[in-house]
Amino acid sequence: MLLPLFRQLGFHRVTAAGHKDKALEYGKDLWMKFTLPTQHVLYFGIQAKKGKLDASGVSKAANVNVAEIHSQATMMLGHEIFDPEIGKRVFVDHAFIVAGGAITKAARNWLGNKLDASKRSQIMFTDRDDVLNLFVVTNLPLPSGAFSETELVDDDNLPF
Repeated sequence: MLLPLFRQLGFHRVTAAGHKDKALEYGKDLWMKFTLPTQHVLYFGIQAKKGKLDASGVSKAANVNVAEIHSQATMMLGHEIFDPEIGKRVFVDHAFIVAGGAITKAARNWLGNKLDASKRSQIMFTDRDDVLNLFVVTNLPLPSGAFSETELVDDDNLPF
């Protein structure tokens, strides 16, 4: 779902990192690059989580603890990736933390307080609503299952 979205947004070489066994990811689920109008290239890593991202002490079935994200984001920003187009190893300039659910304010604050100022400026949060809004503004069709059955409106029962 994220690969076509980020390609539509102008990112290049959107690539799944690691392997099926999650080896060699170093905190990145995806990496991609973006070319500025000045022809400078910025590299981005994405850590994608399925459910809600919160700052609770224990991860629940649908939630991910922000401490897990902290270690993965630190690893992502500190490990090089190989860009085959230029034949060099490069560092990720910025990291997206993408959650399939909400990212609580407590989780954002906790992570911001744990990272030093330079790394804090490299982290960007994207939750479920942000992803859906990106699909809408880029005129991409929403993925199947984007809305639950209870969120769908029945045209036959409108109050007007």
